[in-house]
Amino acid sequence: MKQLTNKQTKLIEAMLTEPTFEASYRKAGVSKATALKYRREPSFKQAYHEAKRQVMEQVTTKLQEKATEAVNVLNEIMNDKEAPASSRIQSARIIIDTAYKGVELDDLAERIDELETAIDKQKEGQS
Repeated sequence: MKQLTNKQTKLIEAMLTEPTFEASYRKAGVSKATALKYRREPSFKQAYHEAKRQVMEQVTTKLQEKATEAVNVLNEIMNDKEAPASSRIQSARIIIDTAYKGVELDDLAERIDELETAIDKQKEGQS
């Protein structure tokens, strides 16, 4: 992969922090035409994609760290006899829905693994 220039790196950083593309290229100190040109380059696209992925991995880690706390809050509301019934029901519904989604995701991951294994075996048989 081609090494990014300093301006390209600054543009990627700005694109990750600024609310609009216009604000991004201005913050990075490049013209709109240059920024658009950079965005068409495969090495820039790849670097930007990787930078976005890293940001999302950090966000996901933070969310996972707070998940137990969130479940505890939902549990407190669900079990609080003095909380409005609508709040208790909503908390219970969120807990149940999330539990089902977790099971569904596990099932899908297992099915994908099985399919990948079957495809690998099929490829081996064709070799």
